[in-house]
Amino acid sequence: MTTLNPIAPSSSAPDEVEQHSLPATVAYHLLPGLLILAVTVAAVPVVTAAGLPRIAALLLAFLVAQLPVQLGHLLIQGWRRNSRLSLAGVVLYREPLRWWLYPLLVVGMLAWSWLMWFALNPISTTLKTTLFAWLPPGFAATSSADAAGLLGYPRSALLLTFGAYLILNGLAAPIVEELYFRGYLLPRLSRFGRKAPLLETLLFTVYHFWQPWLYPAILAAFAPIVFPVYRTRNIYVGMWAHCLLNLSGGLALTALVLGGAA
Repeated sequence: MTTLNPIAPSSSAPDEVEQHSLPATVAYHLLPGLLILAVTVAAVPVVTAAGLPRIAALLLAFLVAQLPVQLGHLLIQGWRRNSRLSLAGVVLYREPLRWWLYPLLVVGMLAWSWLMWFALNPISTTLKTTLFAWLPPGFAATSSADAAGLLGYPRSALLLTFGAYLILNGLAAPIVEELYFRGYLLPRLSRFGRKAPLLETLLFTVYHFWQPWLYPAILAAFAPIVFPVYRTRNIYVGMWAHCLLNLSGGLALTALVLGGAA
C-alpha cells in the first residue's frame, strides 16, 4: 500500500539510481542548449524570409532540436532499460502527494517565480543593453521579452507565431524539460545531497544560451521550482508551475503584441 506523505523527507544520501559523472552532468545539461542556440541563429534568415518574426526561429529550434533531443534521449534510455518505449526507471521523482498539496505548491511556486521575474527585470534590461549589447542586431528579438521587435508584422503572421508559441513554449517545451532535467538529470545528482537542486538550477540557467541577459531572472525564478521537486520527489508540481509560468507570460505577450498590432 502506497503512503501519501505530505512532504517526502529530504535525505543527504544518494537515491538508489545510477549517478552521472560531473563532466557527463554538465554535457547533458548544456549540449541541448548549445544546439538550440545554433538552430535558432541558423533559422533567423529562414523565418525572416518567410515574413515571420525572429522569435519564430527559436520556436523552430524547440521543434527540431530541443524536443527530439531531450525526449529522444529519454526514450532511448527507456528502450535500453525496459526493451520497450517506456520511461519507467528513467524518469524518476514521481512519488504521489496528497491532492491539496498540488495547488498549494504550484500557486506558491508560480507566485514566487513571477515576483522574482518582475523584480529582476531592470537587471535583465541593463545586461541586455550593456554586457550583451555586442550581440548581432535582431538576436535579442528571439527573446519573448522584446515585444517591440514583434510589431509591424501582418496579423496573420503574428497569429501563426503566437499560436505556435503557446503550444511549444507554453506546453511542449516545459513538459519535456521537466521530464529531462528534473525527472532524469536531477535524481542522478542526488549524491550531492542538498546541493543537488542548487547545481541543477545553475546548470539549467546556463542551458538558456539563447537569452543570457536573463540568467539572474531564470536562476531566481526556477530555484523555487527545482527545490520543491527535489524535496517532494514529485516532478508534476514543477511541470504544472513551469507550464503556467510560460503560458501566462506567453498570453501576456500575445495580448500586448496583438493589441499593439490592431
